[in-house]
Amino acid sequence: MHAPLLATDDPRQALLDLDTHGAAILSGVLPPAAVRDVRARLLVAAALSEADGVPTRGYPFDTDTHNQRVFHLFNLDPIFVELIRRPAALQFVQHLLGADFLISNFSANITAPGSQRMQLHADQGYVLPPWPAQALACNVAWLLDDFTPENGGTRYVPGSHRHGHSPDATGDHASVAITAPAGSLLIMDGRVWHQTGHNQTLDVQRAALFGYYVRRWLRPQINWNAALWPSTVAGLDPEFLHLLGFYSGNVEFQIPNGTRAPVHAPPSLTPLGTSFALGPQNAEGER
Repeated sequence: MHAPLLATDDPRQALLDLDTHGAAILSGVLPPAAVRDVRARLLVAAALSEADGVPTRGYPFDTDTHNQRVFHLFNLDPIFVELIRRPAALQFVQHLLGADFLISNFSANITAPGSQRMQLHADQGYVLPPWPAQALACNVAWLLDDFTPENGGTRYVPGSHRHGHSPDATGDHASVAITAPAGSLLIMDGRVWHQTGHNQTLDVQRAALFGYYVRRWLRPQINWNAALWPSTVAGLDPEFLHLLGFYSGNVEFQIPNGTRAPVHAPPSLTPLGTSFALGPQNAEGER
């Protein structure tokens, strides 16, 4: 029996909660005025997404069209570029994944009245079991509304990050509703089983941004080279583009792009490493 997951304003306690429960809540990260501003920008971004031909409803991982999702946030407002790389979020990413990671996705989830539960899943569920003892992914959500059991707040299975596999889609797994105030970060280990909750209210939306990070050798959910507008890329700094894996594959810069390739990393990002690109060698130089 696990103790309930409680919000804390102490990052050290949140790190302990993440290791214990597979999830943590760090409260007070965004003040109320900032929450209102980001939420208003998100609603504008949803309209911009629809105008660009990227629907916000009807995706196969949702059970209905009440739930609204907004993708490609970096194209839609610079506030999202700023949030995804904030140290308050990255401290948890680095705790789980180490210094080398990729931004795999950043999207919004707005549950509307009547939205049903999403299927229970783990964010690294595409990896075949048995999973390693270390997380391969991390999800950091920015809560723009209070999360409650009634309005579709995320639900999770405490301690499931230690099971070593995804949940059985046909199994009966009891998930627990997460309660947390707007302005908090909800951090989830990529192995923890969770789902969008059922919005049982008559007139309450529940909005959150979900930043998804993976170990650097994993393919991102979003092909940033294809999805980002040229005008967006032109306004992003090289360090951020590197966090997206924009310049290289998983051999990093050890295999350079040729002179005719359309993308080239700036020299400041491309020191030639001497370590084996595909992993560590043993003492005899064999792998």
